[in-house]
Amino acid sequence: MKKTGLFLILFCLIMVLGGNSFAKEYVVNKIIDGDTILLDTGETVRYLGIDTPELYVKGSGPEFYSREAARYNKKLVQMKKVRLEFDVERKDHYGRLLAYVFVKNVFVNAELVKLGYAKAMIKPPNVKYKDMLLKHQKMAMDEERGLWQEKKRETEATYTGNKRSYVLHRPSCPLVSKISDKSKIVFRSRFDAIKIGYSPCKQCKP
Repeated sequence: MKKTGLFLILFCLIMVLGGNSFAKEYVVNKIIDGDTILLDTGETVRYLGIDTPELYVKGSGPEFYSREAARYNKKLVQMKKVRLEFDVERKDHYGRLLAYVFVKNVFVNAELVKLGYAKAMIKPPNVKYKDMLLKHQKMAMDEERGLWQEKKRETEATYTGNKRSYVLHRPSCPLVSKISDKSKIVFRSRFDAIKIGYSPCKQCKP
């Protein structure tokens, strides 16, 4: 009994002090873009809480700073062992794993935001690291790091945000009519909305 009790105590201490040392690790076989990777298991992982510029945009070239983001993501994780941490939703509608990615003690998602390779993208209910990511983003924006060097002109007098989805719309967007009054928030600039984690609507592209 005493030996069993001692073993359990030691095991609990190791789990507490060792953190996630027992967590499963994967090897990254391929970089798809700045926020998406392919594991040695054949599974695709989409980084949670962030969004990098698109490498492939139909009808136009790559978005500003997309190549730099993909290159830095490759530097961080290519052929390295990574640990995945999940939030409320484990997969997206494409079947990709949604995860926070770690290489040893480096939190990859946060590193990309901090250095200006990615924007924070808040998508409830996956908000475990919301405050951290927004803090890093504010610093990157204030210092105009990476993608924040691009100056985008305001095209509307106001913009409409959805407090439930954290998506930003032009006032004329058809989706605005579907937002309840309780969930609506008005912004004077897209910059102010993005700064606190809102993502531009894929349809109206504010």
